[in-house]
Amino acid sequence: MDKLESLANTIGGTSGAGQLDRGNGKIVNWSFKGQLMGFEWKYIGICVDQATGETATAVKQSRAGSIEHSMRDLFQRLAARNAL
Repeated sequence: MDKLESLANTIGGTSGAGQLDRGNGKIVNWSFKGQLMGFEWKYIGICVDQATGETATAVKQSRAGSIEHSMRDLFQRLAARNAL
């Protein structure tokens, strides 16, 4: 996930989006958005696999963390469905 972390840090700001080719033309769209939750600034990471429609989200204190955790969750879900 170092590539995602590097990309998220490069984008900066409070929101960003991109795509990851997971092979065979299967694309995962990812995005993050920062917002105030209570008294803390948090980032919401969202990953959507276009081939299956599977979606995963994560709320973390960093851009990279939100993307990494949502991506990890998405790939675990795909693996459980034998959809990798």
